[in-house]
Amino acid sequence: MKLVIKIGGAAGEDRKTRLGLARQIAQLRRGGADVVVVHGGGERLTQTLRRLGIAAEFADGLRVTDRETRDVALMVLAGIVNKQWVAEIEMQGQPALGICGGDGRLMEARKLLLRKGRQVRDLGYVGRPIQVNTALLEMAFERSMVPVVASMALGPKSEYYNVNADDFAAALASRLEADRLIYLTESGGVWDARQRLLPKVAASEIADMIRKGVVRDGMIPKLRSCQRVLSGAVREIDIISGKAPAGILELLNGRRGEGTRIVK
Repeated sequence: MKLVIKIGGAAGEDRKTRLGLARQIAQLRRGGADVVVVHGGGERLTQTLRRLGIAAEFADGLRVTDRETRDVALMVLAGIVNKQWVAEIEMQGQPALGICGGDGRLMEARKLLLRKGRQVRDLGYVGRPIQVNTALLEMAFERSMVPVVASMALGPKSEYYNVNADDFAAALASRLEADRLIYLTESGGVWDARQRLLPKVAASEIADMIRKGVVRDGMIPKLRSCQRVLSGAVREIDIISGKAPAGILELLNGRRGEGTRIVK
């Protein structure tokens, strides 16, 4: 079984949550699953930018990224956050490999332009995946390692681009033809305008949900990435909370708790 697990930035802020997730990831690898962990780190990045006097700006859930913000993102995401997750998994006795999309040209990206009607907005060094080379991941699998990947990718002229971690995970899952893609989020699923958790969402419903404002902010790029990945080999995606002590293991064993399943 091949699994891509995307861990939201908020999960990394709580030590107990990190330990619980690291234990589950190690158990899955020891059980024979090929596991790729993709992480963001938005909260840690925002805190660091604030300390440096750099304002954070978002558009449709995407971080506007000028050159200075990009450099800080590379330092925080591919540096301290990535190595923190590697350390937690290694502490479970499971070898892990900390990388970002630039290593082994794992992921290449093009500039993402935000389009709304006739308006086009340049978000700076924000990228969308266009090419995935899985050789480094396959090498890690052969050595029973867990690749832990920060969502930075190489763009034109060898410039690093900040890629939304949901898009990053979706692109890896598609290229790997993963059996499951799991998003671990603070929200624990998709909620409607009346604050009701939706147990299942069809890919065909997503565009209408965004248009009507049923979902907002960071859930917009997440659901758009779900649309793209479900057009490929991945059959279903689960959005669950990262705080449940054994949430991933229970999900894979068919004991679904709260969360949202995105289906074709």
